[in-house]
Amino acid sequence: MKLTENDKYTIPRAMLDEIVRFEGGEYIVNDDRAIIVRIDGRYKCLVEDINDFPKFARKFGINGLVCILCAPINTPKIIGFEANAVKTYAYTDPMPPAVNLPDGVEIKRLAPTLAQTVKDRYHNPGDYSVQTIAELMRDKGIFGAIKGGRLAGFIGRHPEGDMGMLEVYEQFRRQGIGSALERFLINFIMTFGRMPVCDVYLDNEPSINLQQNIGMTAAPDYTFWGEYDNR
Repeated sequence: MKLTENDKYTIPRAMLDEIVRFEGGEYIVNDDRAIIVRIDGRYKCLVEDINDFPKFARKFGINGLVCILCAPINTPKIIGFEANAVKTYAYTDPMPPAVNLPDGVEIKRLAPTLAQTVKDRYHNPGDYSVQTIAELMRDKGIFGAIKGGRLAGFIGRHPEGDMGMLEVYEQFRRQGIGSALERFLINFIMTFGRMPVCDVYLDNEPSINLQQNIGMTAAPDYTFWGEYDNR
C-alpha cells in the first residue's frame, strides 16, 4: 500500500498531488515508505519513519530548501537541520466558507506594480524579492482589502500554491479583515478544484484561532521548512 493511501495522510496526499498536477512538480519517491516531490529545486517530503529521511536525501541528492510534512516535533534534531515547527491546515469542506465583508471593505486583485508595497509591508518576506512577489501577483494572485480607498491588508499564495502572505495593517486590525481575506482566497482556490492549505507557526495564536474559526482542519503532527545539507 502506498503511504498516501493511509487515511492519516489525506491532507498531505492532496497537497503533494496538487503540486505535481498544477505546479509542475515531480515525484521522486512514491511508495509505502515515503512520498517526495521536487519542484524548482525544492522538496516536499512525507516520510513514514523520519529516521529514514537522511537515506533518501543521500540517494536522491536532496539539498537546499526542504519541507517535511506530518513529522514529529523532534524532527530537526533527528535529521540535523534548523527549522521551526509549524502546523499545516487545510480546508476540506466541499462547500467554500461564506465571505462576510466588513462595512466599507472590498477585496480586489492587486497589480504587480504594487509588488514593492507588498514586500515592504509583509511581516515575513523571507528571501522573496520584489520580482518574485510580482511574479506571484501575475501567476497566482495577491488580493488586497480596500477600505476608504486605502489598502488595509492583503493575502496571496506561495510558489507551491499554499496560502500565505496574510497581512492586515495595524490600524485596520480587529475588524474582521483578515478573516474576510482568507475566506475570499479559499473561495478563489476552490474554483480551480484545489484544496486550500496554509502553514501557521505554533506561537501565532491569532492565526491559529482564525484557522479554527474558518473551519480549517489541522494535518497530523508538524511541518518543518529548512535548509538541508546532506554533504
